[in-house]
Amino acid sequence: MTEKLISGLENLQLFFSEKQIQQLESYIQQILEFNKSYNLMKADSADELAVNHILDSLSAVSTIKNLIKEICEKKGSSVLDIADIGSGGGCPGIPLSIAFPEHNFTLVERMEKRCIFLTGVINKLGLKNVKVECSAADAVKEESFDLEVFRAFHPFDKKIIKLLFRMLKKGGYLAAYKAREEKILAEMEQINFIVKKYERIKLTVPFLEDHERNLVVIKNEN
Repeated sequence: MTEKLISGLENLQLFFSEKQIQQLESYIQQILEFNKSYNLMKADSADELAVNHILDSLSAVSTIKNLIKEICEKKGSSVLDIADIGSGGGCPGIPLSIAFPEHNFTLVERMEKRCIFLTGVINKLGLKNVKVECSAADAVKEESFDLEVFRAFHPFDKKIIKLLFRMLKKGGYLAAYKAREEKILAEMEQINFIVKKYERIKLTVPFLEDHERNLVVIKNEN
């Protein structure tokens, strides 16, 4: 059992079931195994993975929960279609799918080896609410998702924001995990003719309190 994972979940006030905790721990072990051959995520130990990737992904749960609630109320629906764009090794999509098992998640990833890994994880963890779309983001059907999350996809620029909006339903949200405020300001300046307003929400990752982390939230008003 990963002590930092358990302690971090408590710190984030995420009261997961035993099954959810076991799913996260199994996920960590699968990444470590796959890392031996493919260097999927930068981490040398279970604790490092738990902190830098799992807890980092889950640090936005309270904000994402509020976005989900708002979209559900507007749609009159209890189930949303949520995507992790450029999923890579599955963060933040897999941790969030464990946190929100009542919603449908799509992991969009173009690299076949990563897709094979993600499919294996989904099967081993028994994640009935998750599927992999093994394709480039620009091949995804228009207006597929109510909410898009991503962690290490691309910096915001004109091409990327248009691509993200194309996949997003009207009234849906983008939630991007980002680091320093000055970099966010520089990125948003480049797309201010497309994105008129956005919200930057400070995130605190347990055991990484000295690392600046933010969530950039943008509504698709188009």
